[in-house]
Amino acid sequence: MSYPCSPLLSFPIHEESTFFPWPPQVALHENATIQVDHSTDQQQDNEFLATMDQDYVGGWHHQDASDVGVFLDCDERILGQESGNLAAIQEELMEENSLTDLLLTGAEAVEAGDSSLASAVFSRLDGLLPGIPDNASASSFDRLADHFAQGLRCRISSARVRCSPPEPLPSDRMSAQQIIQELSPFAKFAHFTANQAILDATKGVTDVHVVDLNIGEGIQWPSFMSDLARHGGISFHLTAVTTDADYRGDVHHESARRLSEFADSLNLPFQYSSFCIHSDEDLHAFSKSCKGSVIFSCDTTSMPYKSMSKLQTLLPACVKILRPKLVVIVEEELVRIGKEASLCNASFVDFFFEALHHFTTVFESLGSCFGGGNQGVCMRLVEREMVGPRIQDFVGHYGSVTVEASTPGVLERYGACELSSCNVAQARMLVGLFNRGFGVVLEKGRLALCWKSRPLTSVSVWAPI
Repeated sequence: MSYPCSPLLSFPIHEESTFFPWPPQVALHENATIQVDHSTDQQQDNEFLATMDQDYVGGWHHQDASDVGVFLDCDERILGQESGNLAAIQEELMEENSLTDLLLTGAEAVEAGDSSLASAVFSRLDGLLPGIPDNASASSFDRLADHFAQGLRCRISSARVRCSPPEPLPSDRMSAQQIIQELSPFAKFAHFTANQAILDATKGVTDVHVVDLNIGEGIQWPSFMSDLARHGGISFHLTAVTTDADYRGDVHHESARRLSEFADSLNLPFQYSSFCIHSDEDLHAFSKSCKGSVIFSCDTTSMPYKSMSKLQTLLPACVKILRPKLVVIVEEELVRIGKEASLCNASFVDFFFEALHHFTTVFESLGSCFGGGNQGVCMRLVEREMVGPRIQDFVGHYGSVTVEASTPGVLERYGACELSSCNVAQARMLVGLFNRGFGVVLEKGRLALCWKSRPLTSVSVWAPI
């Protein structure tokens, strides 16, 4: 298939510096030399030692207890000064690394329900993060830390609804999505890899029916429709599946309109339908209306936490009843279904620590994509509309939905399906157009987009065993 062409931000660390025990004027390079007059120095040294020997012998017999006390007092003062200097150095080092430590301490306090300690941590964070998010000069890590702190506040508060991040404006969110799609490999990698897997599985099929479990604005499908139109003689049926909790009629109607207009411009036979799942009876009714086999596609990278958690129950039920020919799942590595340290198995502190690493990686990778004078503007828009609310949602609602999930039972009677060599080559070529820190890692049935070897997003393909 041919197409035109989706952290680490280092935690604050302390770099080793060159330290000399002597003043700078005494510290010399190992190869430096000094020309000296040895005879003069030797004579002066002998005279000095003789004088010191006489003073020592004469003074030893006259030293009393008061003299000893004077020396002990001096030693104590010296030790006190050294202890004070050491404490100052430790405090300075803690200042540099305090954000990471404070966030983890806050996570532990929230998990333990210690509101007093949590309040103290929040007060300290407020002092270290003044004016965020309005402070345009704040570093990426400071802004990241502020989103995690807001998530912790939401989690420990009894009024979670009021703590939820504000709903982004549709225009701003669309702009942020366009930036991600055009200037980074995240969206292109996910959509192109998923679409190629579907094309590989439907070769020779004249009526392609895809069931999308999270269609959103439908931005995945235009490139897929273009490829179908180039082949000719193929019709495309797209079904959007929703639940009561995440149904947004205005978004779905707008997506249907845009996709239908685009299909008309390609002369591609196209049908768009949607249905809302209330129970298994709805799935059975839909199954009877389906003609031929279907393909399941689900991109979870934009799903809220609660919807994504419920998906772990919805997806197996859909697969069991509809028996699709192929299941393609796009996932964020942090909350990948079946991951060992997954939503159901990890403590909150473990999840928080993993999330901190994951989103610092995301921040750094995105920063490498937004070059030039618009880097700060693009980064702040994407952070405000997409990444920041996602951090607050994950941290604030983690564990609020209890589901039964285990690796073997996620897709019963389905196994990982190898991706074609064409698909892998396409992904590598795409990622090669961006910063060299990006790469792809292939496992059985899974292709992951990585930043400096750390997985960010993955596409997995499943077929009936």
